[in-house]
Amino acid sequence: MKNFNLGHGILHFPLKLPWSPPGFVNIYLIEDDDGYIMIDCGVNGDEYFDDLKVNLNNLNIQLSDIKLLIGTHLHSDHVGLSTVLRNEGIKFGLYKNAPDFIPRYNDWTSRFKAIGEYAKKQGAPKEFLDDMNSISTPTTTGKITPPEILFDEGKIKNINRDIKVIFTPGHDISEISLLDGSSKIIFSGDHVLPRITPFIPLHDEETDMLSNYVNSLEKVKNIEHEKIAPGHFEVIDSPHNRIEQILLHHEKRSKKITDILSNGSLTGWEVTQSLFSRPLDSWNLRMAFQETMAHLKYIESQGIIKQNGSKTITWEVI
Repeated sequence: MKNFNLGHGILHFPLKLPWSPPGFVNIYLIEDDDGYIMIDCGVNGDEYFDDLKVNLNNLNIQLSDIKLLIGTHLHSDHVGLSTVLRNEGIKFGLYKNAPDFIPRYNDWTSRFKAIGEYAKKQGAPKEFLDDMNSISTPTTTGKITPPEILFDEGKIKNINRDIKVIFTPGHDISEISLLDGSSKIIFSGDHVLPRITPFIPLHDEETDMLSNYVNSLEKVKNIEHEKIAPGHFEVIDSPHNRIEQILLHHEKRSKKITDILSNGSLTGWEVTQSLFSRPLDSWNLRMAFQETMAHLKYIESQGIIKQNGSKTITWEVI
């Protein structure tokens, strides 16, 4: 993957990841009067820090030239290296609700155990529950602490460049996008991606992450901008069309789930199996279950389906 030429004092390079796809995360550097603002930083690890420094050196930029690192959301490929960079004297900023969720970022064991407990109520088999309970935190996540800067929506303070924070939860509960006023480019993290539909996770039993995501897409669609620079893959030159495509994808999937339930009540696990009929490895099965639950909660919020039971939960069309 090659560097983008975005102009307007914006530099880009792809930083390698330890998994594929996507294989790379996009790092952006936005020029300000007294240094650069970096958006996202890749996973933790000496190999990836070295790769970051090589890319910066190729651009004739030193770590000391970076005055602010902005994490778009609490996923390891976007903020894993943040503690290493903070130790180099770079200030770090996240959205204002992020400190509430840093503990679960740092500890995958408790996070996936909670998802496993909910999966049990949804009829998941023992092997799936055992898989969820076996997950531990990888070293690429690193350990992070609350950042020096917490952003609210609107223009970022204490910088000269006109960069506005847009709160866009859905793929992550603390995700932000960033609008650069001079270029009219939105840096979307994983909120809007060009080749794939971003994963919508199961946050907990109550939170309707897909409703959050759909509302965030509508918010961005109504903002004047010309391009989206995503966290992975290439620049999106027709951003409004791409947003419409993603919204249509979720509309179609919601209808498919409603059609599945029209034949009778099912557990969340049974809906997952109907929706994703081909064999999946453990990683993709985890995502498939969470995606299905996100859709079930979203359709429930629209008053189309309801859930029954407590020890074992089933879903049915109203």
